[in-house]
Order: sequence, then structure tokens, then C-alpha cells
Amino acid sequence: MNRLLLSALLVLTGAANLQAQLNPAELEEAAEFARRVGKSAVAGPQRNFAEALEVDSILERSLGASTWRGLAERQREQLRWAVRDHFLQALASPRNAASGEVAWSWAVPSSSSNETAEVILGLKFGERTLKTRWVVRRAGGGWRVADVIFSDPGISLAESSVRALGPEPVRRRERQKEAERVAYPRLAGIVVIGLLVAVVAPRLQRGKRVLLFLTAAAPAALFLVDGALAVQRTLSERYALAPGPARQAWREPEQRALDAERDGRPAEARRHWAQAIAQGEPAGPVHYEMGLSARQRGDLEEARADFERALAERRPAPGSAKELAAMNIAQSRFEHAERDLQRYLALTGPDPESVSMLAVVETNLGKTSEALDAIRQARAIVGEGWRGAELEAQVHARAGDAAGAVDALRPLEAQGKLDRSILRADPAYLPIATDPLWVAFLNEKPSTARPAPTKASEEKSAVRDR
Repeated sequence: MNRLLLSALLVLTGAANLQAQLNPAELEEAAEFARRVGKSAVAGPQRNFAEALEVDSILERSLGASTWRGLAERQREQLRWAVRDHFLQALASPRNAASGEVAWSWAVPSSSSNETAEVILGLKFGERTLKTRWVVRRAGGGWRVADVIFSDPGISLAESSVRALGPEPVRRRERQKEAERVAYPRLAGIVVIGLLVAVVAPRLQRGKRVLLFLTAAAPAALFLVDGALAVQRTLSERYALAPGPARQAWREPEQRALDAERDGRPAEARRHWAQAIAQGEPAGPVHYEMGLSARQRGDLEEARADFERALAERRPAPGSAKELAAMNIAQSRFEHAERDLQRYLALTGPDPESVSMLAVVETNLGKTSEALDAIRQARAIVGEGWRGAELEAQVHARAGDAAGAVDALRPLEAQGKLDRSILRADPAYLPIATDPLWVAFLNEKPSTARPAPTKASEEKSAVRDR
């Protein structure tokens, strides 16, 4: 009986958890919210993003609930401003670049909370696309942004914004002693004014003496009022804020490392990067940056070592797995590339480029079905674009499926994006180069209407759809 009761409770608990998961409509709502505030962050108005950011939760988690509640509203507002400003600066368009845009998005439920979704946004700045992960949480009747993560270096803006406040952004006050310290300078000012009046007044005529008293009364009153307010504020506030955002010690060696990289001094840059890590900069993003620099100058062995170090950190830089995959593809090490890409996608979620890369790898490994699934996912992320159609056709071609390749390319003809001369020269289509269906397709005139599908084409499409 007890076992039956326990089993029933487990089933009910599982059903409740399943019911609490965000449904597809809620996920699309979260994705639409993230796209809207993401666009406001990179293209404006930034006020919309700032209002959607869950600043209080970020600070409360970092400082502790009791400390956050113990701050005066004036102090809380100062910290909110600093965190918002950090997010906005990190997401702003690069200098001298056009405003950004949201190129694509993909939403999944968060594993950490039933009320949270993770929306992967591709933020495009000119020719460069930045992959980001937006953690959005249901709040009341809407959504709020809990964090934005730069996917490839693995940088959380929530964490880095709090870290930028310094090692001790808030400290408990010794109120009595601090009240005395702020009062003494004001009292000293009042005493000095009184002494000056006492020395000068006897030497003046009666009429001028009155003018002296009135003149001295103004600064004395200011000292008195300012001192009273400062003492009252000190006694009423249990905590004191740091004077301003601290400059992290590692910023200086980081800048020297970037300058050395730019000037072509890699050995010196590595020394500065090591200093930055020793002074507190997260190691994963640093090794990832070093790997990118090494790969750019052609030192592939050093780049591979840097990327592997970046992945071995407690907080890895996921983009290193993608870079290793690209290096392994270039060396035809497709099994290793598949493993690296699967790890990258598990850490960061899907994006069109990585999923398409995985499709190419799986095609070379003979995994045609998996490759087609990957291409379909890439096309679902970006829509029915020409790049997805081209990649799907190449997957079919490498599997020897000429009918599938032709069907994938047909929509491009209507869009005016099909160049048969390029297809003839593309080695990806060599496996079907002599197939009659493919030869006939290449020999068609661009203006001809699509021919009726052959029986073989229909049979192959039916098999593919299953």
C-alpha cells in the first residue's frame, strides 16, 4: 500500500512539473519579448531595455537579501544605475558602426526554473554577429531580463556588472564614529568663522560690524545645515557604498595585452594576459581570446592548446569548442569535429552557423538523416533563407540523392538566387554529377517552369519525409 501511495505521489509530482513547464505559446511570448528588448538594447531606445532589466534581483543575489533591504533607497538607486550602465555599454554597437539588429532567435525552457526561458539571440552589427543567451523570467503579467550571456566567451553580464562594483561595494557602517568624522570638519568651519568675527569685529565701526555678522552668518548656517544633514544621513544608513565603481586590477594588463596583440608582439601579449589572470580576470575568456589570436597568426598548435585550456576552466569559454571543431574540419578529423560541435551546442544552444557546420560534418560521416535534421533546425532558426536551402541540397548530394538536392534548390530559382554555373563547379555535388535528374536540372534554362516531379522523385521525397 505504501509503495502504491509513493508511486502515485511521484506520478502526480511529475505531472505537476510537466504542467508547470512553459508551453510553446509561452515560449514564443518569451522569445518575442527578448527580441523586442534586445533590439532596443542595440538599436534604441535603450530606456526600454533598462526598464525590462531585473536589476534588483541581480543585486539582491550578489549582496544578500538582508543587506539589499538594509540600504537606503538613494543607495539602491546608485547601484541600479551602475548595473544598468554596465549592461548598456556591453550591448551597445561598436564605435563607428551602424546600430545593431536581431538577426535570429531560438527559445527553450530553462532547466533551472519553470517560470524562466532562455532565448538565444543573434545580434548583428554590420557583418559581425554576436551570439547571446537571454535569461528571461515571468514577472506578474509580463517578462523581465534576469541576465544576458555572451555565449562564446561565456561572460555573464549580471556577474560582470556586480564584479565591476568592486570587491566591497557595500560595507556596514560604524555609525557613531562616522557621524563624528563628518561633523568635526563642519564644526571646525563654524569655529573658524566665529574666531574671525571675534578678531575683526572690535576693529570695525558699529554699522560695519552688523554687516560683518550678516556676512559671516551665511557660511556658518551652511556649515551647520550641511553638518546636520550629513550626521543624520550617517546615523540613519546602516551601510556605506564604495565611492565609485572600482577599476579592476586586471584591466591594465588586459589593455597592455590587447595593445601587444594589435602591434604583433604575441610573446609580450601572453605575459600580460597571464598577469591579468593572476589579478582576477576570468581565465576562460582570456584563453579563448589568446586562442583566437594564435589561430589568426597561423600558430595552430598554440591555438589548440589555448582553446583546450579555455574549455578546461571551471567556467569554460564555449566558443573554444566551436573553434576546435573548425580546426578539426580543416584537417578532415570529422569525428572530433562532431564531438566538439555537440559540446558547443549543449553549452550555448543552437545557432544557424554551428548547426549548419554540424550538418556538413555528419554528412561527411555518412549520417545523412542526422545531417538533414540539423539543416532543418538551422532553417527553422533563420527561416527559409537561401543558405539553408543550399546546405540541404549539398547534404542530399553527398548522400547520392539527386532528387532531394533538386527539390531543395528549386525555391531559390523563384527568388533569383540560383546560379547553375556555380553548381556545376561545386565539388559538393560530385556524387550526383552523372545522375540524369541532376544533369537535366543543370541543363534547364533559368526561365523554364518547374517540371512535374518524376515517380522516382516522389518516392524519394516520401522516404525523406518519413
